[in-house]
Amino acid sequence: MRLLHIADVHLGVKPDAGKSWSAKREQDIWESFAKVIETAGQQKVDFLLISGDLFHAQPLKKELREVNYLFGQIPETKIILMAGNHDYLRQKSYYLTNEWQENVFFFRQEEIGRFDFEKENVSVYGLSYWHREIREPFYDNVHPTDSGRINILLAHGGDSSHIPFSAERILENGFDYVAAGHIHRGGQLVPERAVMAGSLEPTDCNDVGPHGYWLGEIEKGRSRVHFYPIRNCEYCHEDYFVTGQTAEREIYGWAEKLLAERPAYQYFRLFLKGKKNPDITYDVSRLEQLERVVDVVQQLEPDYDYEKLKEEHAGSILGEYIRVLQNMPAEEINKKALEYGVNALLGNKIE
Repeated sequence: MRLLHIADVHLGVKPDAGKSWSAKREQDIWESFAKVIETAGQQKVDFLLISGDLFHAQPLKKELREVNYLFGQIPETKIILMAGNHDYLRQKSYYLTNEWQENVFFFRQEEIGRFDFEKENVSVYGLSYWHREIREPFYDNVHPTDSGRINILLAHGGDSSHIPFSAERILENGFDYVAAGHIHRGGQLVPERAVMAGSLEPTDCNDVGPHGYWLGEIEKGRSRVHFYPIRNCEYCHEDYFVTGQTAEREIYGWAEKLLAERPAYQYFRLFLKGKKNPDITYDVSRLEQLERVVDVVQQLEPDYDYEKLKEEHAGSILGEYIRVLQNMPAEEINKKALEYGVNALLGNKIE
């Protein structure tokens, strides 16, 4: 049988709030989800697996109506859905009262349940979050009831606060495929048999690298899945190494050239690293106004000549401070203490 696997769509999220492209990014995530539904229909997918956090928060009635309409466009595809830690269920959640399309199968409980599909000889196991955090390793202790079926576990978690699990152990328990979500950077946990889908699109500037969906086929004892990127947005972290001679205009020129050379779907978090002249402060506001620059992070150390400072300030608190710190073990904490202390004594800003 053919499946398409996604997670962490986060419909309703507003990435890069305050930026000129924020509204477009919000809409692009909806369009990417609609494109996945269209792809599922074109590829004649038997199952669409959504491993939690379809919504960024509790869904509104309007949002559920839009999603349900899209689900209705692929009536031959069975859609298996769970709530994750972002859109976790509550007593008055619209999730619970929504009248789903006939092809939608929604896990309502926080205990492991399953849906059986006789025609495809498939059983899908899963649960929904009813709390922001679940620390118990529920998935590690689940065993399929019928080993003759193709058994799939729909999972959301993978860190200490959100159902920690071992993909290897789950497979040893008898599952044929683990369709996981929650960690936004996706990848194969166990080749062809356990996949962390990753977020369909990045939701903030720390979700670097490609994002998309997984498409493939599963048979009893064998599966083949492949990753397909969606490139409405890809966040990149780029470094520029500064020296004591670097001019502000030089950095701005680098950023402009970077934006001109790279594809339009890439957005950037820029990091200024290295050593700077202690008497110079870089104004990065102009950089941050460039289209597709999310923010600029300065990770700069002052380019002090400690020997010269110690000589010039001999007999003062500053000179004595440098002498004492230089005589301490050459450890990172002492290096930082020297840098921060000299900054403070000279009245310079600590970045």
